[in-house]
Amino acid sequence: MLDWLAERWNAFVNFSWQLVLSLLDLLKDFFFWCLETLMDVGLFLLDGVGAMMEGLDIAKYFTMLPPEALYMLKITGFSEAMGMIVTCIGIRFVIQMIPFVRWGS
Repeated sequence: MLDWLAERWNAFVNFSWQLVLSLLDLLKDFFFWCLETLMDVGLFLLDGVGAMMEGLDIAKYFTMLPPEALYMLKITGFSEAMGMIVTCIGIRFVIQMIPFVRWGS
């Protein structure tokens, strides 16, 4: 009789341990799912920023400049540099809007 009870108790303990391990795996998978979802949202936002940057080609607005000057601006990457500067200013502005975050300005 006692052997039967000991076997049942050990089966219950094993079942409980497997249940705890399964719950830990569930929580781990849920954390990774949340992290993956956040990464997908971040990737979507970065793709949107890249699409917004396509319209920042400053060189097309300099039609009154002579062709030699336009050529030098294109070679030196002036339009890409201006896009980076505008992006940095925008990011700085957004960071300044966050309360309690004043990084050196």
